[in-house]
Amino acid sequence: MTNRLIARGLPRLAAALFLAAAAQTAAASDRGVEIVDYGIYDHTVTAVVPEPKDVAGERTTVANVRLREKTEIVDAQKSRMFGFQFRVTDPALYGQTLVTRKLVPKLTNPQTGRSATVVEGSVVAGPDTLFLNAYGFDYDWERAEGEWTFQVLHDGKVLAEKKFKVILPMN
Repeated sequence: MTNRLIARGLPRLAAALFLAAAAQTAAASDRGVEIVDYGIYDHTVTAVVPEPKDVAGERTTVANVRLREKTEIVDAQKSRMFGFQFRVTDPALYGQTLVTRKLVPKLTNPQTGRSATVVEGSVVAGPDTLFLNAYGFDYDWERAEGEWTFQVLHDGKVLAEKKFKVILPMN
């Protein structure tokens, strides 16, 4: 009897979860930004450029970005990149600067002693452009376990947000 009740409840639960996810996506799209996909990405590093404001002191640019796995739980492996890709759906935002923000557990660069719990960048919104808000574990000290929140903002207002749980692998 209990198994039947659970089995009957599962389709309802699945439908409720689907509707909640659809509502979250619609709400983000209503704010002018649509999250296209999220999770772990394969990529090719194209350059490492100085970025004095960043805790690492540099920024990595990438190409050939492809979603490897749609997930909200990320093993913090060196060279792994995760986050989300998004597009701007509100023409009123075209030409505007959007902030890509990552709220992270405390990261401390052992070479400089600098720490950060926020990592930010910016993009200029445009039509038909796929943007990436992601983070890659280039150094062991960046592999911080806990909740990581990725956001897109305009004038301080959050237009899109995705949370990830980062875990350290056992090996």
